[in-house]
Amino acid sequence: MTKRRPLGDTLGDLVDVGGMLSAGAGSALQVRSMDLELPLDIRFALEGRSVVLVGDLPQFLTRTAFDPEPARLSISFVAQPGDES
Repeated sequence: MTKRRPLGDTLGDLVDVGGMLSAGAGSALQVRSMDLELPLDIRFALEGRSVVLVGDLPQFLTRTAFDPEPARLSISFVAQPGDES
């Protein structure tokens, strides 16, 4: 089983993806905004003696009656004036 990421790490990776909005400023096609809606499996987990909020993309496409429904995360990235590289 793959180690599940803490929610903060998952959100950090999404911010990195959103940072790519200004990466193509010299090209003919420029992305000014991006909207994502993703399913997330969220749970509390013990990591050593600490409790961590784990939030990562679902591992499986199919779910059983025992699996909780994933949460939904909606996030929007919008390039701000002056963000051109």
